[in-house]
Amino acid sequence: MLLFRANKFILPCAIAAAIVSLAGCGKSENQQHGALPVDVTLVKKTDVAVISRLTGRASATRKAEVRPQVTGILQKRLFVEGSIVKQGDQLYQIDPSVYEANVKSAEAALASAKATLHSTRLKAERYRSLLEKKAVSKQDYDDAQAAYLTANANVKSAEASLATANINLAYTKVYAPITGTISRSDITEGALVSSGQVTPLTTIQQLDPIYVDLGQTAEENILLRKNLTDGKLLNDGKAKVDIFLSDGTKYAHSGTIEFAEMSVDESTGMVNLRALVPNPEHILLPGIFLRGEINQGVMPQALTVAANGVQREANGITYVYAVNDQNVVQRINVKLGAQSENAYVVIDGLKEGDKVITSNTQKIRPGVPVTPIIPGQAPQDGQQAQQPQPQQK
Repeated sequence: MLLFRANKFILPCAIAAAIVSLAGCGKSENQQHGALPVDVTLVKKTDVAVISRLTGRASATRKAEVRPQVTGILQKRLFVEGSIVKQGDQLYQIDPSVYEANVKSAEAALASAKATLHSTRLKAERYRSLLEKKAVSKQDYDDAQAAYLTANANVKSAEASLATANINLAYTKVYAPITGTISRSDITEGALVSSGQVTPLTTIQQLDPIYVDLGQTAEENILLRKNLTDGKLLNDGKAKVDIFLSDGTKYAHSGTIEFAEMSVDESTGMVNLRALVPNPEHILLPGIFLRGEINQGVMPQALTVAANGVQREANGITYVYAVNDQNVVQRINVKLGAQSENAYVVIDGLKEGDKVITSNTQKIRPGVPVTPIIPGQAPQDGQQAQQPQPQQK
């Protein structure tokens, strides 16, 4: 009877002791693992190179679609497709026989007009002398002068007709209007070509140097202009651009920005920037997709935050996790500007000296205690992460 009462008394005590022991172990484990070590970087001021990373396409600096200016049968093609032709090189020969005949006809018409002019001039001169002697009437003299002026006008008209005939004859030889790389011939020998036809005979493009048209958002363009106006950028007025191919390879030659459009493309919301890039090896071809990095100047003593500490939500909100004075995580929404290498310019939300977390961001939440570690520095006193102690049996 006494044993039963003792067991009845001891059992609840043992259960209570076990609960207290388990609670103590849980509390100890939470204390040991609560302060998660995280890497932090300090928000600081530094000179920042403002670099715009844009995309665009290449286009020829000069492009000429070669079309016939007279009608006739194409007799010869006088160039090698894909080669470089010089301005003034003959490309095609159109049958000239009709135009040669037109020239001869115009020459004959001019000779006839000159003969008539000679006759009427002599008659007008005679009538002038006879009029002084009153041997002819004033009306006859006026008629002779009118005939002379008409003959003179006919000569000028015949000269113009001859010039036109010679021009049309010259157009039977089709010449290169510019120097550049010529494409394939879209018309073959024996085909009938005509003046003003829609299909060009061929196309010539100048590829060295070449244009690269890059698109910059209207917001970035406005911010750039504002920074320049406010004196926030040190800029020598010459923006250089580094070109990268679609596979990320950097192109050997740098270009310069020639101009920026003064209007925004309504369909894309972009402002077009045109760069002039050397292309001696003809690596860049019209229409090729490219990326460009434009060094637009230096922003002195700009507030910057490490890029790997920046988080973004699907709704476009940008934020960072920072460590406050109590080594507790807090979330801070930020507004960022241009990116330079591995940092962003801070416009709003952070101040100099703030500690931004750059590691273990998936494991932390606001309000969680952490142990901040600045890479290259030992943790501060009292901030060492506690290591789990072996449990004593």
